[in-house]
Amino acid sequence: MKILEISDRGIKLSEDGEIINQGLFQNEEDIPREINELLSIYEVADEVILKIKIVLDNEIILQIKEIINKNGWLLKEPKVTGKKIKIVLLTILTIEFIFGLAIYLRNYKLDIENLNLKKEIISHKKSLKELDIKISQISLDEDEELKFKKTKIGDSLVFLSKACKKSDVNLEKIEFLENKIILNGTGKNINNIFKLKKYLLMDKKIIESKFDFIKKEGEIVYFLMELEIS
Repeated sequence: MKILEISDRGIKLSEDGEIINQGLFQNEEDIPREINELLSIYEVADEVILKIKIVLDNEIILQIKEIINKNGWLLKEPKVTGKKIKIVLLTILTIEFIFGLAIYLRNYKLDIENLNLKKEIISHKKSLKELDIKISQISLDEDEELKFKKTKIGDSLVFLSKACKKSDVNLEKIEFLENKIILNGTGKNINNIFKLKKYLLMDKKIIESKFDFIKKEGEIVYFLMELEIS
């Protein structure tokens, strides 16, 4: 199969990337005649793809196609990507870009949230002495005051249950040791956990409370708290 190319540099006939014949023209009216001379010298006609890289009048283009057929050559249309296919490809690329951007922004947002949470936890650990000041900012009614009445485990469980209910905190595990109570649980946010700490510190039998850890996983904040009791 050969390629017949018409450009502002002239006319060339090529095969397998090699130019096998060519011609020149002064104006577009000369193009049909030049093409006729190029094709008529071949005893055996072949298939040919017509590539026009300049603007030609429709009448001239029709004359060129008639000459190709007149010389017994079979005119083949060049393979081009249709407009609809281009639109579909462009749409797919756009969707992929938007999807990739959405994933990137979501991951970026999660990274920022995790970084802020880590900074918040570090800040709280470094300022444990100021913790009571922050906790005091949480408004509490006077009738919400809680106290231990007895040191028995049953009474302690009742007290812890009420404190957790008022601070909206869930306890997953309670461990009673000598002069210590270890609480393991979850809350919706850090303020709920600090609120629980304040409730617990209102009882005089609790000498000290401290966090072993506070961490956030998804929408849940996990904590481990040690209570030192007298």
